[in-house]
Amino acid sequence: MAPHQLTLSVVVISWNQCRFLQRLVEQLIAQEFDKNRFDIIVVDDGSTDGSREWLGSCDPSRVRSILGKEDRGRAASRNAGILASNRDVIVMIDGDHTINPDFLFIHAERHERERCVIVGKSDFVDHPDYRALNHYLNNGGAVKLPRNAKLPGRYFLTRNCSVPRDLLLSIGLFDESFRRWGGEDLDLGVRLEKSGVPIYGEPRALAVHHHLRPLDALLEQLYDFGVDAVPLLLSKHPQLYSEMKLDRIVARPGERVLCGRSGIFYIYRCLLCAAIYHSIRGLALLFRRRRLPRILFDYLHFRQYALGYLSALRRSG
Repeated sequence: MAPHQLTLSVVVISWNQCRFLQRLVEQLIAQEFDKNRFDIIVVDDGSTDGSREWLGSCDPSRVRSILGKEDRGRAASRNAGILASNRDVIVMIDGDHTINPDFLFIHAERHERERCVIVGKSDFVDHPDYRALNHYLNNGGAVKLPRNAKLPGRYFLTRNCSVPRDLLLSIGLFDESFRRWGGEDLDLGVRLEKSGVPIYGEPRALAVHHHLRPLDALLEQLYDFGVDAVPLLLSKHPQLYSEMKLDRIVARPGERVLCGRSGIFYIYRCLLCAAIYHSIRGLALLFRRRRLPRILFDYLHFRQYALGYLSALRRSG
């Protein structure tokens, strides 16, 4: 396909983010990119803050809106936007982000070079009370790998990415079984990796995330992710046992555990104990205005989804 023919649909999902959504849509309309080569599709998931009324006032030739029912989930919302598109590439971004004027140009440029999946950089907005946590979140995933390195599927993030639409259709879109926070992007990323189409990070395609979550709120979400999403992820992609380090706390179904592995299980399960967790969490909160070693947040992140997963195993009997 000739470069000038490539077209984009920007799929924005939003729930009760009217103030942020207005700013993002204005920035999309003002992009330094041919207006005939992209459209904007906003999928609202049952907002009650005036978002729907504002979307109704937008020029329908520039902004198409899909008004969904509350609580249908992020996967279903994204699928609705993808299916409403007839463009070549789907650019996905969440409604609480802001972007630079060349954002779409950079995404399009990468797809014109080769058939690929692009993960842009999504940085949390600077705030002194979130400095430690945001530094950790802003410097994980694709940032840890060399520029132009192929990314593993687990580094795929939907809050700033672009994927050929026909590729999304061919692998089955998002799995709408993931209804709560987390899991749907990891599942899709693994399936994209299996498709053989390379996934690349693109730090120039920067989006700034304005929804700041306190550490305790994030830790609660990670626990719920372990309860609700991780069992489904592991049933679909068994290799995630090792990639998520869960093979260090529990055997895979049907796996015979040797004596040495039992010792590893014991050590790692001790690390999940409340005393260690609350000590590390306390340090992260106390020094939240400083940059802290990544290992502290790595531990908190792992501990919460691992504990949630163990809870799910106990419930399932």
